[in-house]
Amino acid sequence: MRNTLGFRQKNKGGQSGFTLLELMVVACIIAVLGAVLLNRVLFYQRMAEKTATEQTVGILQSALQLRFTSLIASNRLGEVEGLVKQNPMQWLAQKPANYAGEYFDQVPDGDVSGQWYFDLKERSLVYFVHNRAASKSADAVLPQLRFKTSLVLAVENYPVAERSVSGKIVEGVVLEQIIPYAWD
Repeated sequence: MRNTLGFRQKNKGGQSGFTLLELMVVACIIAVLGAVLLNRVLFYQRMAEKTATEQTVGILQSALQLRFTSLIASNRLGEVEGLVKQNPMQWLAQKPANYAGEYFDQVPDGDVSGQWYFDLKERSLVYFVHNRAASKSADAVLPQLRFKTSLVLAVENYPVAERSVSGKIVEGVVLEQIIPYAWD
């Protein structure tokens, strides 16, 4: 038996069930909730990757500062200029699990998304983004972040040759991002 809204009512035998309309409404609600949940999961995966990348860069920056301080403390300032050519991953006691190694003018074989490598030709550290937003075209280039070590030089020139590069005193070293990337 049906009421005026089209839903089944219990009949006298005590049996009841769902109409096809009710099942379709429930299926649509579940599909919408699933799509929203999937969208949020993908967003949080991208943010987790961003955080992990920023943490790795922070650890590398700290290792670089320790190396720089060590050179100052041991009065080996002449070696500071060589820091910009070194692989930052070599400063770590333990390399990240997603570090592929050093390569000259090529990328590692296979799926490189989510991996770090050091480009020996450009002397830069590269990270290939894994959880990226949907690209516009199927043949889009895999997005990457590139970092390079740079010297921080004083503004004024100083005559002290052993503490300077191009007449300027080295005040520090930084690992700076040279290819921008928006994480959404």
